[in-house]
Amino acid sequence: MLKHQKILLFDFETTGLSGERDQIIEIGAILLERVNDQYRVAEEMSALVLADRPLPEKIIEITHITDEMLLREGIPQETACHRLFNMYTDENTLLVAYNIQFDLSFITSLFKKYKDRNFTIKNDILDVMAIYKDRQRYPHRLDNAVSTYHIEIPNTHRALDDIKATLEVLKKMSQELDNIEKYVNVIGFNATYGVSGYRLPHVKYIAQKGGYREIEKS
Repeated sequence: MLKHQKILLFDFETTGLSGERDQIIEIGAILLERVNDQYRVAEEMSALVLADRPLPEKIIEITHITDEMLLREGIPQETACHRLFNMYTDENTLLVAYNIQFDLSFITSLFKKYKDRNFTIKNDILDVMAIYKDRQRYPHRLDNAVSTYHIEIPNTHRALDDIKATLEVLKKMSQELDNIEKYVNVIGFNATYGVSGYRLPHVKYIAQKGGYREIEKS
């Protein structure tokens, strides 16, 4: 499927849309390692994370995560950072997410705050949404991809379920593609709104309409 020795798939539930102003409230992550030319699950992480303010009602409605759940089961932000950083391992690990531009801003802010204030992402990245959007017309949410590929794992807006669904979508699309490496270090964006959040110098940003294979043809 890919050439990297390690792949970290990750998903966050958050208090809002800004990686600098908002906080992670749940982390789901799966670390894959290549063994005999096949990827095996080396580690999983599923953790609720304490926030320093009450959750917005809209976030509770979307995720079904409540303040009571965080107080009862949540781990401190710093603890969550250390656990995720241990899975991140090094800059040679491929980072994978669905709509990764959103998640990159949060993982960067988290690592800068608790690990290294000069932290920058130098890893190769793969945005599963960009692959899906290249090949399918609107809409492009994860639940649309799950439905298109008849994935049995439901899109629940809970982090570990969503990253497991993302992995299954990636597997299905990799079977259709001759060269999935074409999508490594490419992020698609809506031309109307532009690119939001961090821009990585080693990543190419391509406007996508949906279904026109702008990345595949680039």
